[in-house]
Amino acid sequence: MTGRPDLAEERDVAWEADADDSRIGIIPALPAKAPVYYRLPDTPEGHHIKEYASGLRQLVRFVGVEEQVVKYSLG
Repeated sequence: MTGRPDLAEERDVAWEADADDSRIGIIPALPAKAPVYYRLPDTPEGHHIKEYASGLRQLVRFVGVEEQVVKYSLG
């Protein structure tokens, strides 16, 4: 070890700050929130309400491991 600080200019690997300027201003996509499944007292037997972060609600049921949408939009 030489005792000198390791400077970015002396490295082979580009740092993020040294990366391509064309990416400036691009915001990475945020991961979508997973929908929430729940039941209400009046939800039909064997069905669940699936609610997305956007507010869209669907009536779904499960056949084995497959999810089937019974009603696309609950109002």
